[in-house]
Amino acid sequence: MRSGDLNRRVRIERNGGGVDDLGQPVEGWTEVGTVWANVRMLTGKETLTSDADVGAASASIRIRYRTDITNGMRAIVDGVIFNIGAPLPDLAGRQYVDLPCTTGANNG
Repeated sequence: MRSGDLNRRVRIERNGGGVDDLGQPVEGWTEVGTVWANVRMLTGKETLTSDADVGAASASIRIRYRTDITNGMRAIVDGVIFNIGAPLPDLAGRQYVDLPCTTGANNG
């Protein structure tokens, strides 16, 4: 995998905050890591939901191979929140993981 293709910084987060000073659980998103990635926008559409126009887009985010990314996590690229679907790892070469993502319908 050429490092020149990985030209965007992406923050990966998982749902499930930590605990506060009193030991109580706190809801929220926790950062898993910030990685270099190649972001490719695939499709875009606009639908009518609850009498409001909603734009949605799908993207593929390619990062270096890692095994700690799961569906239900989210990726943030330039302030845009992408919901991560089931990761597609390169099992043969162990060079990359493709993250199929959607954005626009909700914010993670």
